[in-house]
Parts: sequence; C-alpha cells; structure tokens
Amino acid sequence: MKISPEVRTFRSEDIDKILDIESQAFPKTRYSKEIFLTYAKVLPEGFIVAEGGDDIAGYMIFDPNGHVHSTAVKATHRGRGLGRMMFMHASRHAKARLWLEVRSKNKDAIRFYEELGMKVIGKVPGYYDSDDALLMVLDQRRSRERVGG
Repeated sequence: MKISPEVRTFRSEDIDKILDIESQAFPKTRYSKEIFLTYAKVLPEGFIVAEGGDDIAGYMIFDPNGHVHSTAVKATHRGRGLGRMMFMHASRHAKARLWLEVRSKNKDAIRFYEELGMKVIGKVPGYYDSDDALLMVLDQRRSRERVGG
C-alpha cells in the first residue's frame, strides 16, 4: 500500500532528517541545527515538511509576509510534486504572495519556480558571495492554475 504524501508542520523529532536533506541540497551553505530550531520557534506555522509514511522528503520555511526563507526536497523524491504541495500550502497560509531569493546559477530551481508561476523581479549582486540572487515573486494571476491557489 502506497502512502500519499502530506504536508504538516515541523516537529522537533524531524530535525535529523531535515539536517540530512539540507546537507544534500546545500552542502556548502547548509543551515545549522540551531538555525532550524530558531525558525521552528519563530515561525512554527511556517516551518513545514512533506512527509510520506515515516520518511520526510522535504521542507519549507516561510513567514506570514510570504518570504520563503528556505526549501529543499531530497534528490530521490524530486519530480513527484512535493515541492508544489509545499508551495500550495504556503500560498494558502501566507498573508502576502510568495517571494524568494534563488542563486542565479541554480537553473533547475529557477525553472521549477517559473513552472509554479513565479517571475524574476530583480537581482541582488553578490548575495551568495560568489553568485547573485534573483528575486522571484509568485504571479498571482498565473499561480492559480499552476500552484492550485
């Protein structure tokens, strides 16, 4: 029996799996355990995980103003709609439209965000030391059919 994935809020017992996902996704710039636990305290409703059975396949941290602070899906779980599920959840719960920074060299992430209906609205030179950040915002008109809002 296959268990359908679900999105739920972070629980403290999730931390080791979140750290594993973070290490895989961002090996050079990963967040520490302390940073994640701080986010869990400050944004308890905005720290979500995508879970299937007893496995955590991804996470997202967003604030009420729509800023997506971080998101990642395990490489082995990509392409299954989990990132889209987390964005749908965030778009329903944030008080403003979603926006984020993404490395300008991260073409896969940029393509994923564009498929969700996000568009580039600016650039921050040197944001990631050796790379610029693209500022992307969810286009509300296009997001309804793409994210499900």
